[in-house]
Amino acid sequence: MLYGLETVALRKRQEAELEVAETKMLRFSLGVTRMDRIRNEYIRGTAHVRCFGDKVREARLRWFGHVQRRDSEHIGRRMLRPRGRPKRRFMDVVKEDMKLVGVREEEAEDRVRWRQMIHCGDP
Repeated sequence: MLYGLETVALRKRQEAELEVAETKMLRFSLGVTRMDRIRNEYIRGTAHVRCFGDKVREARLRWFGHVQRRDSEHIGRRMLRPRGRPKRRFMDVVKEDMKLVGVREEEAEDRVRWRQMIHCGDP
């Protein structure tokens, strides 16, 4: 479900829909139905899976750090400054993620430290 999502600026509603789909898949794989009335937090704890939003945030910041370490003429770096004004820009979402996690753009240069700081996905 995460394939290619590191480059997408998801809206809250889209993220919620993907979270619901992932929870349905977890319930199916554990053999639990909605009729059993088991909370989603318990399902995630049993499967040892973190929240979908955390995993997407980690993937997005990992990709951003990778692109940030490239030289300034690389196509990926140029794509961070798109032309036009989409409804929700990728860099706006990345800046929100960095603020939430507590990291700065300059810290992306040290790859090992960057990975440690942004890690918030599955245990």
